Amino acid sequence: MADQKRSGFTLIELLVVIVLAVTLLALTLPAYQQQLRDTRRSLAGAALLETMTRQEQYFLDHKRYAESLTELAYPTHPYAVDAHGSVVDGMAENRVYLINLTTRANAFTLHATPQLGQAADSACGILSLDSNGAKLVSGENPGARCW
Repeated sequence: MADQKRSGFTLIELLVVIVLAVTLLALTLPAYQQQLRDTRRSLAGAALLETMTRQEQYFLDHKRYAESLTELAYPTHPYAVDAHGSVVDGMAENRVYLINLTTRANAFTLHATPQLGQAADSACGILSLDSNGAKLVSGENPGARCW
């Protein structure tokens, strides 16, 4: 019976594999989360550009800018976008950006404010797009690639 071969992993081998897996996860998780923030920020920028297009079409049709997003056929003012870029209610629990509109005499500014988990995107902060096409950010790192 003493000559039987044992098969399987030792406890040390198993612990080494677990430590390696945890280390890899710890190294890749922040990069993955940053990629998610960047992707969601791109969705907010696309939502602002689409809203700007609707606002310009509204101006062509009515000779004035819309004062509310509901005039542009959005469900609420302000409205929100989720992680898939879909329009959702401004208080939806899956919102990542809140899109708002401010209108002046012959100009407007659109704002995309990060919400919930996306609020950790302090590098870019609030994205803004005005009627002249100027793209602005309010974040801590204005040199970041926010748009």
